[in-house]
Amino acid sequence: MTTSLKHKTVMFVIIITSMLFLTNFTHAQRMRMSVEDRVKILKDSLKLSNDQTIKITKLLEDQREEMTNLRNEYQSNREALQSAMQTLREKTDESIKTILTEDQGKKFDNMIKMRRERMERRTRDRNK
Repeated sequence: MTTSLKHKTVMFVIIITSMLFLTNFTHAQRMRMSVEDRVKILKDSLKLSNDQTIKITKLLEDQREEMTNLRNEYQSNREALQSAMQTLREKTDESIKTILTEDQGKKFDNMIKMRRERMERRTRDRNK
């Protein structure tokens, strides 16, 4: 193999590896939506009042901080981390529902149902 061909092969491998890394990184970033983005979605979908928006923003900020703590605490135990995060999500969802009107609560329940279905689908796809 000539030096030029070796050089091109190495460059090709580096480029492909970089592309795979960036794809996984951007996918992870999309999965971790910012609090602001989550609040905007809820505000638009549920027609939240300013007071509701402020309260929900605080709840989601607290949840984000607690999730960071859980990741640090359970970094070597993926199953425990997933369980703790699921419990935290459910607790946060229940807290959010106490802020919503009855109609908003019904819409929010539907959003939760759709989120669960997406998560289950991702889990199934990953385990294939």
